[in-house]
Amino acid sequence: MGVDPLWYKDAVIYQLHVRSFYDANDDGYGDFEGLRQKLPYLEALGVNTLWLMPFFQSPLRDDGYDISDYYQILPVHGSLEDFKRFLDEAHEMGLRVIVELVLNHTSIDHPWFQEARKPGSPMRDWYVWSDTPEKYKGVRVIFQDFETSNWTFDPVAGAYYWHRFYHHQPDLNWDNPEVEKAMQEVMFFWADLGVDGFRLDAIPYLYEREGTSCENLPETIAAVKRLRAALEKRYGPGKILLAEANMWPEETLPYFGEGDGVHMAYNFPLMPRIFMALRREDRRPIEAMLQETEGIPESAQWALFLRNHDELTLEKVTEEEREFLWEIYAPDPRFRINLGIRRRLMPLLGGDRRRYELLQALLLTLKGSPILYYGDEIGMGDNPFLGDRNGVRTPMQWYADRNAGFSRAPYHRLFLPPVSEGPYSYHFVNVEAQQDNPHSLLNFNRRLLALRKRYAQVFGQGTLTLLPVENRRILAYLRTYGEERLLVVANLSRYTQAFHLPLEAFQGLVPIELFSQNPFPPVTQPLYPMTLGPHGFTLFALALPETIRVSAPDWAEEVTPEMLPQVPMEEGLESLFVETMADERARAAFLKALVQWLGERSWLALKPQRGELYDALRFQKTSPLYLTLLQLEHHGRTLVFLPLAWDAEERESSGAFARTRPREGYLYELSQDAGFYALLLRRLKEGFQGRSLKAYYRGEHRGPVPEELTLLRPGLAAGDGVWLQLGLVQDGGLNRTLETLPRLDLPWILPPEGQLVWERGRERRVLALTGPLPEGKPQEAFALVQTLAAEGLARLRGQRLEEGGAGLLVEALRELESLARLLGVRLALLHQRLKQVEGEGEGVPLLGRGLGAFLEVSGELYLLALGPRGWGSPLEDLARMAYDLERAVELAWESLGEEEEGMSQAVGAFVVEALLGAYQDTVPEPLDLEAWPGVMASWAEVQLQREERSIRLRILRRWKERAR
Repeated sequence: MGVDPLWYKDAVIYQLHVRSFYDANDDGYGDFEGLRQKLPYLEALGVNTLWLMPFFQSPLRDDGYDISDYYQILPVHGSLEDFKRFLDEAHEMGLRVIVELVLNHTSIDHPWFQEARKPGSPMRDWYVWSDTPEKYKGVRVIFQDFETSNWTFDPVAGAYYWHRFYHHQPDLNWDNPEVEKAMQEVMFFWADLGVDGFRLDAIPYLYEREGTSCENLPETIAAVKRLRAALEKRYGPGKILLAEANMWPEETLPYFGEGDGVHMAYNFPLMPRIFMALRREDRRPIEAMLQETEGIPESAQWALFLRNHDELTLEKVTEEEREFLWEIYAPDPRFRINLGIRRRLMPLLGGDRRRYELLQALLLTLKGSPILYYGDEIGMGDNPFLGDRNGVRTPMQWYADRNAGFSRAPYHRLFLPPVSEGPYSYHFVNVEAQQDNPHSLLNFNRRLLALRKRYAQVFGQGTLTLLPVENRRILAYLRTYGEERLLVVANLSRYTQAFHLPLEAFQGLVPIELFSQNPFPPVTQPLYPMTLGPHGFTLFALALPETIRVSAPDWAEEVTPEMLPQVPMEEGLESLFVETMADERARAAFLKALVQWLGERSWLALKPQRGELYDALRFQKTSPLYLTLLQLEHHGRTLVFLPLAWDAEERESSGAFARTRPREGYLYELSQDAGFYALLLRRLKEGFQGRSLKAYYRGEHRGPVPEELTLLRPGLAAGDGVWLQLGLVQDGGLNRTLETLPRLDLPWILPPEGQLVWERGRERRVLALTGPLPEGKPQEAFALVQTLAAEGLARLRGQRLEEGGAGLLVEALRELESLARLLGVRLALLHQRLKQVEGEGEGVPLLGRGLGAFLEVSGELYLLALGPRGWGSPLEDLARMAYDLERAVELAWESLGEEEEGMSQAVGAFVVEALLGAYQDTVPEPLDLEAWPGVMASWAEVQLQREERSIRLRILRRWKERAR
């Protein structure tokens, strides 16, 4: 893993106790092998750093913070080899690991203390002794619920020893250089193994001086700086120190030094003010503490947290604030301990999900590196009857199985019982139950963490600017890093709030909602109006309008080549199109240029090798324009209907495929020219008739004629109340559409009411169809799929799908999944109706058009076209549809600037499965899904003939592998 010296600024830390996480050997205690097995879960959750609570040799009187051997792992947690294996695998996954460095005290069982007790021992000076408990009088007792003094008499030593915490945790004497050297050696031992950082436990209490509070002394600050210097001298930058200093801001800031102290420190003063602001529905407690904690060195970072393994400490609040928070959040005295509240996050909030989500959003977007406590991502509860703070340290709840899936050991052998009663029982609250539920807390947190990862530098290193919203119930702040600007808006009230954001400096920018990636109205005035529901929050990127990505169809990106081939043309277009007036040399050059042009068009389902003009009709004399039927050869013959034109001037629109000389001008193919579709519609409305050398052309249109038509794809245009499609490839599809669609009594079919027909004796070809369009703005189904896929994929950026990804996919792709299922249902119903209308045959009549057969208007999906008449397996139509769905997803992923195909492949598979499932649920006969991969591979191979783009190659490779 490459070392970024500032990695901790972008860290998202997950705090866990090895003992509580997962038991792999069924002895009732979590272990490193169990933690190693659960690393994929943590990776998929979206965290990138693990903070491990003490796992060293200990009598466990204080949950492992009473260490009896710094170099040994507690046997129930495994061996040193187990730890190394876990650490290596975590690093392979990109996860960093922080461990505890308990500098202030040891256990009374530590050999150092046992030796120091002995009269005359040379190690006596490793601890702090006194003949009287009157020394350092006035220093506060931290654990007032359990200790009455900081001194305890030891009968073996015949003296009192000093302890700032429990009496079984004697303080080390940091005035002895040998102690400092020994603790540095402990740090080096674990750093040599590869750990990435150290949490400095209880750091303010290293030194004692008479007449002081014995907290945050200059000597302590100096010792911390020496610790960092020793760490960097041995390892260089990259390993970090995180200070646990539960102090007021002015007392914590010195630990950072001038960038030569600790790298990180917990923002203890901010944490209780978040809960206070939430309850008072007023942002001022948060704003005040954000301002108080400014001014740390550029390379330093605050560590933010809501809850952890200890009590919600209320030491660094005023007495009035403490009484208020106790009364609100812990009215039951059982939940109070040591000037704090021993509750987990979700029960602390009364089980209110909206408040939970709001606080998680603040945790992950305020300035600093967030810390999540294990189990809070699923809303675990606590057990106040377990004593001390053990109620918030119960086993992780994996399944509704016995022992919460934590261990297969007998229940009485578990180190602590899992929560098994009430609304937070592991029967209801567990990872398995939430894994595939898109609305679960687990998947909410995964989405939020993915968002944090996507904007890691903005949230981790960017500036924070509070916005002075007049409504105090609204907390709004801007996070800025480089050119990126993110806006966070939160409603601290339990009621809906209307307000105005002061965004005068950002007029002209467009707020993009980060979860949905939907643009909001641009900022056009100094005060931007907004409304948020109870405890609601929203995150925006403020973007320039021109930077907003819009998915463009691949055919629209096909540009005219810089060097156009030359076509000799002495006179008019008749020398190219009219057989009796043709200049053979000119016609040959014209056809060669046209075939070359068509070979590069993705909308044409083949790569032509040569072509012949089958028929041509002059459609317009001024600005010459011909309707042509071109016979193309490629593994057989295909007729293509094309409008071709000539112009003396170069047009802005694409479509130029040749240049003419000596008569200077350009030849154009108009399948992508919306103006031609509008012209054709007007002529059909007039009742068009024409005669070529070979055939009659007759046409009519009975509907409206809008001034303009919008090109939805080559061959399909629409305007107010009307659609028009050209049979660019004469495969018989429009003939069948004209004949059969009016006979299908399905409400989502748009039957044609006008047509352009080519007739020669009994031979009849439909060249174009028109029909009525419901009110609304139409778009083709492929474009709709691409848009929905882009929105869903944007929501999934940064997610890991290996562990329980189904829930994330369902939530992010809700609209796309619904569309795929709708297509599956409608394809099944269409097959059934076509059987009834056209007969059974040997299979089902083929639709043959994939997504190209459907059109979306105002949220409704309409059938617009059929394929040529034929018989085949329903799998063939499903393959056409599924291929289009997959390709649209791949194009959407590409449009987002992403290259790794794992996410798009997972989304494509998800959408195709929805299509197949809906089809099977609608038809009585089961599908032959064993043949499905082969059918898909065959169709993907056919589609590769259109164009050899990397996307089509990937889809073909994927299905060939599945078909093996």
